Amino acid sequence: MSTIIFANSPLTLEERYGTLAGAGNTLPSMGLLYLASVVRKNGYKTGVVEASSLGLNYENALKEILSFSPDYVGITATTVSIFHAAKLAGKIKEKNKNIKVIIGGPHLTAVPKETMEMFPVFDYAVIGEGEETIVELLKYLDNGDNTDDVKGIAYRYHQNGSVGINERRKLIDDLDTIPFPAWDILFDFPKGYHPVAIRCRKYPAAHLLTSRGCPHRCIFCDTSVFSRKYRAFSSGYILEMIKILYNKYGIREILFEDDVFVIFKKRLIEICEGLLKENLKISWSCLGRVHAVKPDILKLMKMAGCWQIGYGIESGDRKILDFAKKAITLEQVEEAVRWTKEAGIHTKGFFILGFPLETEESIMNTINFSKKIMLDDISVNLMTPFPGSEIYNIADKYGKFDKDWSKMNMLRSVFIPNGLSEDKLNYYSKMMLKEFYLRTRIIGNYLLRTIENPKNAVNFLKGLSAFLKTVAGTKT
Repeated sequence: MSTIIFANSPLTLEERYGTLAGAGNTLPSMGLLYLASVVRKNGYKTGVVEASSLGLNYENALKEILSFSPDYVGITATTVSIFHAAKLAGKIKEKNKNIKVIIGGPHLTAVPKETMEMFPVFDYAVIGEGEETIVELLKYLDNGDNTDDVKGIAYRYHQNGSVGINERRKLIDDLDTIPFPAWDILFDFPKGYHPVAIRCRKYPAAHLLTSRGCPHRCIFCDTSVFSRKYRAFSSGYILEMIKILYNKYGIREILFEDDVFVIFKKRLIEICEGLLKENLKISWSCLGRVHAVKPDILKLMKMAGCWQIGYGIESGDRKILDFAKKAITLEQVEEAVRWTKEAGIHTKGFFILGFPLETEESIMNTINFSKKIMLDDISVNLMTPFPGSEIYNIADKYGKFDKDWSKMNMLRSVFIPNGLSEDKLNYYSKMMLKEFYLRTRIIGNYLLRTIENPKNAVNFLKGLSAFLKTVAGTKT
């Protein structure tokens, strides 16, 4: 049976997080771990090379990949990393032109034809959800069959290099049929992988994606991989994963990364009650929608070990929220944050500056709103119209849009709304961080968290250093 290695390309923390690199996340790719588990179940030899998380350069990543003597290499890429993926693929081809390189991930799925045409070094592409597609594609390739019938792929006609795109594959209805992620094949797991310091209380830590798809219609989100159809792993599947992480790998903190983790109450209650029944001494955090939480469920989550919820607030201006199709109100935000604090759970708010229609006044509304409500942490990004999002196709109508994929890390001003400038956006993003964090309540909160968890002091210091670099030179 042939061998396929899954990898992400070398992408430094500085390239991903800019001046906040010191507080960056190096957790492994859940998508690669699921793909590896599926192909292994189907008899293929496999491995995962986490070049980005482990800080490998191209030379070391290439050496690690080639050590498996692979027949195929599958590379995942976001928009900002697609050029890095192509560079890695090119180096693989230089060493062995017979290795087939398969590209996948959110960027490719959003713009498959453009990506394949721009980067001829990719032989095949897996579009969308990959578990069933990659297995079928490998079987066709092993048998020398024509791949025209494989749903969910793009490929290159070797006669003239043109790109063919097949019909999309139907989504997997029962996610519980997917085997658990292949954590066992990771190098130095879990010790070599770390979340952002302010999102973690205990170590070692791991993250989980417990659902796919998002039913909401925010104009800045790309849902091309998993669609707007919501599907979830069962509470039993999730609890079994947690027990494996807890008992086999010593994991003591779980970060639930689903955008819609709190929406489906029955499953959430089953997960919380299961954690309490198993008496697992873990802490956990999750993401939430402000309209989906209520005091009773928050109290149960706290009892089950939840210590932080991150809410996608985006803006403190009503007009901007409506344009972004967030389908929430500022009153709901205030209420959810208050209830969460009353339950004893920390709150984090995610904000975006530079939406279409944004003005200095609307930005100041956002800054003031972030300080008004009882948030413990915030994240401030600049509007980035990613391929696959609704705003990608309309941004030009509302301002200046630089469509250079390599700049799309949410930290650069690739979109400048009419009436604003790059300097203004950068100024206000730093100003927001500075005004939020340099307050007595927030500083005292961080000192208390450090006292409560001295083991995390080094990570907090790294985060502080990154914060100071980010806001340096900003006058408020």
